[in-house]
Amino acid sequence: MASMKRPRLSAVEPLTGYRLKMTFINGDVFIVDKRESIFSKQGLAPLRDPVVFEKAQIIPGEGWTVTWEDFDIQIGADTLWLDAFDQSAPYDNTLSIAM
Repeated sequence: MASMKRPRLSAVEPLTGYRLKMTFINGDVFIVDKRESIFSKQGLAPLRDPVVFEKAQIIPGEGWTVTWEDFDIQIGADTLWLDAFDQSAPYDNTLSIAM
């Protein structure tokens, strides 16, 4: 994976099921599921409407956030980058707890 000084988006595509397909400026492509945060955070409540969620976009030439302009909602590219890595990390069940 190529590195970036700061995660920045070149494209975003809203998908069904409250998922975002994101292309970063280094060419990495991730799909991140935002359902949990949309339904647990009151500030994101407008995005629960699938028609509203589908209006996700980036500001051309910037790429620092995914925005829903009608509702003044933004999610930073750095947050989405971390979400993508968190969601794509393999489950590690090797942790053992000493009793």
